Amino acid sequence: MIRIVTYFLCLVVLLTACKKKKSDNPYDDWEDGTKTPVVADKSVDPNTIQGLHKNIFKPTCSNSGCHDGNFEPDFRSIESSYNSLVNRMSTNTDPAKPEFSKRVVPGSAATSMILHRILEFIPGTQGKMPLLTDPGSDWPAKKNEYIQNITQWINDGAKDQFGKSPSSIDFIPQLAGLIVFADASSTPLPHSGYNPVQIPPGTGTLKIMIAYSDDKTPVNQFGTSTINFSLNPNSYDSTVLNLVTESSATIGKGILGTDINYCHSIIIPVSDLGVANDVIWVRTETTDNVNGNVFIPSTTTSFNFKKYFAIKIN
Repeated sequence: MIRIVTYFLCLVVLLTACKKKKSDNPYDDWEDGTKTPVVADKSVDPNTIQGLHKNIFKPTCSNSGCHDGNFEPDFRSIESSYNSLVNRMSTNTDPAKPEFSKRVVPGSAATSMILHRILEFIPGTQGKMPLLTDPGSDWPAKKNEYIQNITQWINDGAKDQFGKSPSSIDFIPQLAGLIVFADASSTPLPHSGYNPVQIPPGTGTLKIMIAYSDDKTPVNQFGTSTINFSLNPNSYDSTVLNLVTESSATIGKGILGTDINYCHSIIIPVSDLGVANDVIWVRTETTDNVNGNVFIPSTTTSFNFKKYFAIKIN
């Protein structure tokens, strides 16, 4: 009898131990009822970067084949719009008005290239911006209103989406110029417009000098800067060479046609780059020790800018 009772108690304990405890399921009481309506079009201040992106940059400027990430300014997002506009050097310039050197100059709409491109035709360009508008665009009807929105945003300090002014932001380095010396010459080779530097036949050695610009860090205090070359402007080889930081700057013409300081260089045999009739595309990587390393030109840099940053062996 004792054995039977003991056996029964063990069986009860075993069955109790094997029984799974039911977990708390947060969806047990879920009811598929009427949902709260979604706010489809929240109002945004049109004089902010958010408003400009929503009303102008996204629907009018980032359409296919334009500023859709293939070249700067990149208007695909609020962040890319801001970072490729504020204090960024203009790819296209107006030789008659060198004061328009940056796309957006915080606090100065009167010297910001973005408005100059909208309001004036610049010789050598395809025309005023926007060049084309998609069907249904409200730019033709609201052009004056939108221009005023851009003007006010710039004159109010060109703040980012968090309301921060550019003075509290450290922008990535930019390319300011490229000059090339042949066979230890003290005079740089001609560099016309956005065309590659022409290397004369018979040249043995090149000294390539790079000029960067930065909003806060002196360029001679940049971190390690490198350079590599390619026969394809969209794909660079894996051979990376270090640039030398010069002890004193060399003064030369920059991409905007003004005198600037060149502080980074490399000396390299022409035969290491290519043969006659080759166009050699140049890319550098650098850092201002605040932002991470950046490639110049980048994958989204305009083709004209890439052409400027190239050399042709004759």
